[in-house]
Amino acid sequence: TATDAAGNESEPTTAVADTSTDTTAPNAPSDVVVSEDGTTVTGKTEPGATVTITDQDGNVIGEGTADDNGDFSVALEEPLTNGEELEVTATDAAGNESEPTPVQAPDTTAPNAPQVDGFDGETVVGKTEPNAKVTIKDQDGNVIGEGTADANGDFSVPLDPPVADGTEVEVTATDAAGNESE
Repeated sequence: TATDAAGNESEPTTAVADTSTDTTAPNAPSDVVVSEDGTTVTGKTEPGATVTITDQDGNVIGEGTADDNGDFSVALEEPLTNGEELEVTATDAAGNESEPTPVQAPDTTAPNAPQVDGFDGETVVGKTEPNAKVTIKDQDGNVIGEGTADANGDFSVPLDPPVADGTEVEVTATDAAGNESE
């Protein structure tokens, strides 16, 4: 109702909610976590919103609906366990999409064993996971060389001390999450 300055009150009007006039996007999902086994993404958003998980290329890899409290748990099509970057959005009943919330999958996958392309007794050269730590051990398990692969995975690690011709060494790679190759 409305009342004018003289105190006259209007007849009441009935208003009916129309979600098609809703132009406000939900807030970006919050408290977003990828499970340790990489199979599920959980978090909070607007109750009843459709939650969409996309990979770094924009492909939809999981979709679900938030419950009456706004909590969601979305199963992923494939487990992600190598530190993949994901985005999570919420879309309300009127089709308004939130800003994306970035989240990273856990990295529980060890790098592949490094590929050794050259070894002259003084330096080991090869390729492994980009930015991985490369460790070289002698036959007794002593560390005789350490280095870091570049952004392309290339490495060149000098040995201290150098080893004799025909000597075998063990070369491993460890990623930023601490996973060590065979």
